[in-house]
Amino acid sequence: MLWGLRMVRIGISESWGSEIRNSLGASLGNRFKAFFTGLGVTMLLQSSSATALLTASFSGQGMLTTATALAILLGADVGTTLVAQILTFDLSALSPILIALGVAMFTYSEGGRRRDVGRLLLGLGLMLLSLQLIVQASLPMRESLIIQQIFVALGEDLVLAVIFAAIIAWASHSSLATVLLVITLASANVLDGTVAFAFVLGANIGSAIPPFIATLTANRSARQPPLGNLLFRVCGVIIVLPFVGQIASQLSSLDMSNARQIASFHMFFNIGLALLFFPFIDRMVKLTGRIIPKDVEVSDSIEPRKLDRSAFETPLVALVNAEREVLRMGEVVERMLRNAFIALKKNDYQLTKNTREMDQLVNEFYDNVKRYLTALARESLGEKESQRCNEILAFATNLEHIGDIISGDLVRNILNKKLVANSKMSLQDREDLNNLYQPVLKAFELSLNVFTSGDVAMARQLLARKYKFVKRENKAVRNHLQKIQQDPAYDSRLSALQLDVLRDLKRINSHLSAVAYPILEDAGQLRTRLRRKKSVDSGNRVVVATRASTSST
Repeated sequence: MLWGLRMVRIGISESWGSEIRNSLGASLGNRFKAFFTGLGVTMLLQSSSATALLTASFSGQGMLTTATALAILLGADVGTTLVAQILTFDLSALSPILIALGVAMFTYSEGGRRRDVGRLLLGLGLMLLSLQLIVQASLPMRESLIIQQIFVALGEDLVLAVIFAAIIAWASHSSLATVLLVITLASANVLDGTVAFAFVLGANIGSAIPPFIATLTANRSARQPPLGNLLFRVCGVIIVLPFVGQIASQLSSLDMSNARQIASFHMFFNIGLALLFFPFIDRMVKLTGRIIPKDVEVSDSIEPRKLDRSAFETPLVALVNAEREVLRMGEVVERMLRNAFIALKKNDYQLTKNTREMDQLVNEFYDNVKRYLTALARESLGEKESQRCNEILAFATNLEHIGDIISGDLVRNILNKKLVANSKMSLQDREDLNNLYQPVLKAFELSLNVFTSGDVAMARQLLARKYKFVKRENKAVRNHLQKIQQDPAYDSRLSALQLDVLRDLKRINSHLSAVAYPILEDAGQLRTRLRRKKSVDSGNRVVVATRASTSST
């Protein structure tokens, strides 16, 4: 069952991973939309834990508020119950059909979405088959005195039953698998209804533990949603557990099978949880904010973090982990650029030394991300996941190159400025440097946004800024050359310094703009732009040739 769940989750995330990621990111600010987004995403992934990890990552990056993230998780809790409802129907006849069709599509498809759909169908077939096998394997349990004594003891101590089920759900990282196991055992009359309901409550707590543990080393914004969701579930269990016996007797009086009773209890518990705690989301945000200490200031102590390789079973989560680490790497590189120019203006050589040391930190970030993505690439990734893996590594490589430019060429230029301390840059040169430095800072921020969002409009804007920057840089070089021609006494070393800094800024801007090219190429807009440019150039040549012909005539 767990392997079937894994195959379904991988098939969905590889085939529709980017759409799922975008739908989560698009639920900004609207809690009701966030709730139904979490519900839908969890029905697709069949894992509220995977949804929780994705949501925590987005919250940690500042893409989602903690309140919105909690609304998504409440929706995710309901989404997994709907999947359990569907699987309680007698779908055993579909199992061989789904397995055969899934194997055929997965084996004979060259790749792409069709192969992922084959993996999805195969996973569903295995899940249905596992339910039948569990029923057959559990039949002897009804005659086992030891098993009966265990369940009788659990019926007398429902708190112990909740803890036992929570451990199972935590170990399996899936409340859905645990609830389906409980439903199957109850259908075989191995479990009493009261104990089964207590197991369901425990499964709801257990599935909220893995995201909480996985985010313990993350920043405060990423840790708050999983903790809030865990507290919501614990409070819900505390409220409902004393009435489990009464609820079981009421449902048993209805004309419903044991499986349907348990699935309905699971669904109504989570719906009631959402209705009860949805108005208290803001209070939970404040409570988790008090429980979790504020992040330590990382202005001078930011360090690479260990990337969680257990997330490889859900490649979408692993890619988001890598993205988050690359963003932290980008913060260090941006700080290096700011420090370098402060040092250039103020002749601060201690700051220059610190900037050079920060490049070692950038290299550590890059090595960690590269090793993580290389290990992830060895997993069975889909086409989109492989492409995103390459894009993340390419952007990290560009950031590492920018760090090398700053720590190498720019820092060397700052140190060389000491040799010309008695000379001063002209006002025009200082203005030209500032006019290029500020656009590079803006390009830095925009490139990080393009990297995380993949937005085509922002990618076009970034590329347009690059062309404007090139024109400004060319103009600055021309201005400087004119200054040298007009003032023969201008210090040649100062002139070389000016031209080197202009060149370095141009190289940094080019590395930042590179993130836009694959996005525009996938959207079909990069080739269109190049075609348009070629047609304009051809048209200009025709016009020039016509004018030349007219002039000669």
